Amino acid sequence: MTDYIAINRNSLSRKTHRSLCGLSGVLRLSLAVQSRLLKDKLDSLPDRPGVYMFKDSRGRIIYVGKAKSLRNRVRSYFFAGSDRRFQYDRLVAAICDVEVLLTRDEVEALRTEAAMIRHHQPRYNVDLKDDKSFPYLLITHEPFPRVFLTRKPHTVAGDYYGPYTDVKPTKRLLRNLKGSFQIRSCNLALTPEKIAQGRFKLCLDYHIGRCGGPCTGEVSQEQYRKGIDRFVRFLRGQHEEILADLEAEMRAFASRLEFEKAAAVRDRLMVTKRFSERQEKVPLRPFDRDAVNFVREDNYAAFSVIKVRGGRIVGQSPFHMERVVGLDDPSLLEAFLVRHYDLVDHLPKELLIPLSLPGVESLSSYLEQRAGHRVSVLTPKRGAKRRLVDLALTNAEHLLAERRLMADKRDFVPRSIKALQEHLHLGEPPLVIEAFDISNLQGTDNIAAMVVFRDGKPWKSGYRMFKIRSVDGIDDFASIGEAVFRRYRRLKGEIEAGDENPPEGDDRDRSTPRLPDLVLIDGGKGQLSRAKSVLADLGLDDLPVIGLAKRLEEIFLPGRSEPITLPRTSSALRLLQQVRDEAHRFAITHHRRLRGRRMVRSRLDDIPGVGPVRRRKLLNRFGSLKRIREADVEELAAVPGMNRTVAERILASLSAESAR
Repeated sequence: MTDYIAINRNSLSRKTHRSLCGLSGVLRLSLAVQSRLLKDKLDSLPDRPGVYMFKDSRGRIIYVGKAKSLRNRVRSYFFAGSDRRFQYDRLVAAICDVEVLLTRDEVEALRTEAAMIRHHQPRYNVDLKDDKSFPYLLITHEPFPRVFLTRKPHTVAGDYYGPYTDVKPTKRLLRNLKGSFQIRSCNLALTPEKIAQGRFKLCLDYHIGRCGGPCTGEVSQEQYRKGIDRFVRFLRGQHEEILADLEAEMRAFASRLEFEKAAAVRDRLMVTKRFSERQEKVPLRPFDRDAVNFVREDNYAAFSVIKVRGGRIVGQSPFHMERVVGLDDPSLLEAFLVRHYDLVDHLPKELLIPLSLPGVESLSSYLEQRAGHRVSVLTPKRGAKRRLVDLALTNAEHLLAERRLMADKRDFVPRSIKALQEHLHLGEPPLVIEAFDISNLQGTDNIAAMVVFRDGKPWKSGYRMFKIRSVDGIDDFASIGEAVFRRYRRLKGEIEAGDENPPEGDDRDRSTPRLPDLVLIDGGKGQLSRAKSVLADLGLDDLPVIGLAKRLEEIFLPGRSEPITLPRTSSALRLLQQVRDEAHRFAITHHRRLRGRRMVRSRLDDIPGVGPVRRRKLLNRFGSLKRIREADVEELAAVPGMNRTVAERILASLSAESAR
């Protein structure tokens, strides 16, 4: 059992946790989802491909499955009916925990699922417990190589591709491509000596044009190898040349009126186009390695260890560490590696990590003493090993998001808001944050946007847009002052009016006017000073207000000459960035819409006789002002609702404007 799962299970008493397992029927959903651990994990599942592992009350893996969407598949066990497998109800009744491993695609999920079933032998898996699996394509290492499907990789010397999930289309494609590339289907041990001795005879495949006849020397090794090379290029994704050849062959048959042959080639062409899975070559020599990566936030760090055994991913171990604020990334990673591999029984020969460690030689020596063999600690920069490290990072990010969601559900106040309260020394947690941003284009269409965040999430019903009226040109300080003044003068009036008729009891819903817990200004000292001055004039001196500068993510506080800088791993900084970026997005979106309306109106709507209806019909007919200007009077007058007098007036106005 990993540290991550054990710590989360301890949030419930063992008696309570076990009582929620072993249920069946209707009571299974109504009671089992009461488990806070299991319910929170179901809520945090990502919509991504991967492998999921169900565990019982003792932490043993009882089922391993794959999914295109982990969120949909895993949740279906608890929110859908039985899938009529005889073990289904017993399996779901025994589930007390779930763990997931994210993969890049479905094929990798399939390969990982098969390896993990063989490694863990779960109780409720029956399909892949034996040595069977989805097939691989094998190209043998022979003078005249054979190409065939096998379910037992690494038993014959050759290059393996796959596995392939759609077996029937794969067999059909293999049969067609072998005929197209003149690859033999027999199992004869062809060698130049035996061919020279005349031991073999031509078979039916040669006479129907599906084989070049290497068994009697009809084709040389070089000619035969060309077909194999084309086949390999197709498996590696270079389909264009193959498709072009098949299409040319089909057209050649059709031009000679050989329609049956053209139809056969057309069928092969259609099968080839449908064959879109990406194939990866499987190394001939199995290997063992671990890939470690992590993410951190505030005082927490989530680690993921991807385990590769025999060349296949067999599992992912999740961990988390607390009280990590005082450690930099290399020190934190080294502390985790020493702690983790001091407890495991088997160490792989390779350990892949995301960053270089200053004392990597000492760490390698320590691990070699624990393992009894050489352990290479590598920091890959590219290739398959780097992709494995990136996969560990993806899983670590999921673990952190899962833990963050569970923590936020347990607490009324999200952790990011608590962290922000601590960093800014606020008396109350900033549950309601209002942020302002200014947008203009060379002093025109000057607007201010305000967004509202409640409980760390956007509350779009509270968004407001202010068209700046008292400022000419570019003056962000004055624009911020006007927007802040108009917002809180009106809000203060609404609050005072509401206090005269308070709601019954304490039922103040979200529509009830209230001052925010924090005001965020997008800018530095100047913008912050103007906002603070306006709030003081309104009698709101106690309203907390800060400024966030974009360049260095510096936070400016009233009365302080120097800004404060939060750690980049801080959830408080992440929340402020999210609020600031949302305000900027809202301002830019509205400014572009306003500017577009102004540009259209100034050129058409200001022309006498052109209203919204005629403007819309003109733009629908010509598409742009440029094409309207290039049209003649007759073309404009032909638009429904137009006449010659207005058409002449439009052309004269647009021509005069372009002349200026």
